[in-house]
Amino acid sequence: METAKGPSFRNLIGHPGLLDLYDYWLARLQASGSMLRVDLEPLDLPQILPNLILSDVSDGGRAIRYRLVGTAIATAHGFDYTGKTVEELTSGSTLDFTRDLYGHIVGAALPVYSEGQFRWAGKEYRWTHRLHLPLSRQGDVVDMVLAGQFFSETRPEGTENLIAATRAQIAHDGKPALG
Repeated sequence: METAKGPSFRNLIGHPGLLDLYDYWLARLQASGSMLRVDLEPLDLPQILPNLILSDVSDGGRAIRYRLVGTAIATAHGFDYTGKTVEELTSGSTLDFTRDLYGHIVGAALPVYSEGQFRWAGKEYRWTHRLHLPLSRQGDVVDMVLAGQFFSETRPEGTENLIAATRAQIAHDGKPALG
């Protein structure tokens, strides 16, 4: 996973809906580096609600259960996987990748942005933009992840990427004194 470069993580996010999600999260961010679950009201984000995923995480990000899956995500996958665990959905290298991604978000308590091909068995390949954000029920441990995902039929110029934010970038974007 690449660590973001430059003073702003916000400038690396390549989709307007995900910028809205990032700004929403940033405005509610606690000094611990996570947004509290109690501060998340999905209905505050009606324009991107179909593109949201809310997950419960434990075991350092290895155990993942999808609590809420937006309708655009369910349509792209061909079914609604709300309530399912990551092991019920995938295996092999994709399972390892997902656990590593969530493990980083849980361990670092920092967002990760990615762009790349959406790969799902039996579905056409499309380009996807994703933003994963740490959440916490109590404020001391990341135990949830809020993600936004948008799809496009055409691939933009550029390559696939997976970029982790730094604390300095989050501070630059508007939240100083992160722990």
